[in-house]
Amino acid sequence: MARVRWTIGNWKQNLFRGTAELLATEIVDGLPPELLEGPVRTKIGVAPTMVALDALAPWSRPAGPLYLFGQNCAAQEEGAFTGEVGPGQLADVGVHGAIIGHSERRTHFHEDDALIARKVLCALQGGLRVVLCVGEGLEIRESGNHENFVISQLSASLAGVDPELFQDRLVIAYEPVWAIGTGKTASARDAGAMHRRIRTWLTEQYGATGADRSILYGGSVKPGNAAGLMAAGDVDGFLVGGASLEAEAFLQIVRLVAEAS
Repeated sequence: MARVRWTIGNWKQNLFRGTAELLATEIVDGLPPELLEGPVRTKIGVAPTMVALDALAPWSRPAGPLYLFGQNCAAQEEGAFTGEVGPGQLADVGVHGAIIGHSERRTHFHEDDALIARKVLCALQGGLRVVLCVGEGLEIRESGNHENFVISQLSASLAGVDPELFQDRLVIAYEPVWAIGTGKTASARDAGAMHRRIRTWLTEQYGATGADRSILYGGSVKPGNAAGLMAAGDVDGFLVGGASLEAEAFLQIVRLVAEAS
């Protein structure tokens, strides 16, 4: 499987249905035509709030230009789990995948690696794509133990997951926690080094199946720093936060990723 370039907008707890639809329209209308015609290795995704997922389905199915992601997914398919949404229910409204293990879920909602591993397994078994997020806080980065910490997260979050489930549906997103929503960004050198470490570990663990994983960078990505980060090597695209709420900024990042392809 060839690595795929991705640009995925994580809209977090922002936008009502109407504004979400408007933003999706602006993004689709502004997409470079060459990305919409024929086979391409560049894919574009958006992750709105749960209540806006069905409103964006027209742009995602059956073969729309946008891949639709949930910002979370339950660790079980269904049952007596108030407030949870399983992979089958997400797929039922046109969702292609889910972001799992985002630092805000880990920090604010105390999701640990064991829970994240169950979510990853459930989502993959349910036929969804998974964007698995890993990343270190500032204290870990300054201690010099950041690579070991991230690999530990990755290993624990994939524990018990059969690599045969990966196919082209598992994407890794490295998001240094200290660079999310702070305006700080890891240097291209730092990002490239971590991405190479992640790819080396994946290759050691899973052979060609691991080497072919798409690894995205997330953390205050903007049009002004995207090109430099892509040039670092082993960066296959971005998980974009705040900049994805502005159509033109997001589209600029999409173009930069496509040009790097």
